[in-house]
Amino acid sequence: MRAAAPETLLAALALLACGCETSGQASTGPVDRPPPAARDWTGSHETPAPRLVTEAPAVPRGTWVLHVGDSFVHASLQQNLRPRFDATGTGYVVDATTATYTTTWVSDPDLEKWLARRPSLVLVTLGANEVDMPAPAEHARAVEQLVRKIAEASTSCVWITPPMWKRDSGILQVIHDHSAPCLFFDSDAVMGGLRDDERQRDRIHPNERGGARWAESFWGWLEDHRDPARPGWALVPFELRGS
Repeated sequence: MRAAAPETLLAALALLACGCETSGQASTGPVDRPPPAARDWTGSHETPAPRLVTEAPAVPRGTWVLHVGDSFVHASLQQNLRPRFDATGTGYVVDATTATYTTTWVSDPDLEKWLARRPSLVLVTLGANEVDMPAPAEHARAVEQLVRKIAEASTSCVWITPPMWKRDSGILQVIHDHSAPCLFFDSDAVMGGLRDDERQRDRIHPNERGGARWAESFWGWLEDHRDPARPGWALVPFELRGS
């Protein structure tokens, strides 16, 4: 089931206290889980460089962040990100639906309504339901269309890959290659993958422990990528910031 439509959350968002998350989890059965394969990404929008000392400006009042995606958003990721955004005075709106794809969100009318209201940052957590695609390149155009919509809203964007439980057929490479100007957060590369005891019984979704570590890793990475020259959640790749 989808989260509440944007119209029903206008007042809550004005108060920066929206709660629109759903509670469903995917019901995919157990799968064999080899260790995450090392990925040799090429490009400039994914670099997990060391943390910098320079601090970004404070978040202006009224700033809000939109987080869209699939069931992985609700696997103790948004639950652990929300208090962090709250602590900065940032509104955090979650609109994530179980068993959705990049192609699902390209034509999602609610996404367009959210973007029309100009979030400061958009987080995209998609790709988990496409790991077995025999021809993942077929979704390259959908990835491009989705990030183009976000870019047209003049907002920063990060595509967060799911912590992998099996080797994918190539969708992560497709997302990496086609998701600019969004930054690319490789969850496994930054946090070293999840252990078996950090996943739910389905052996796919993070449990509370795994989700907490996932959120902590992403939060540190996000703070590192904030632009010290601009307020709010403006982001830049490390190699454009200088040393």
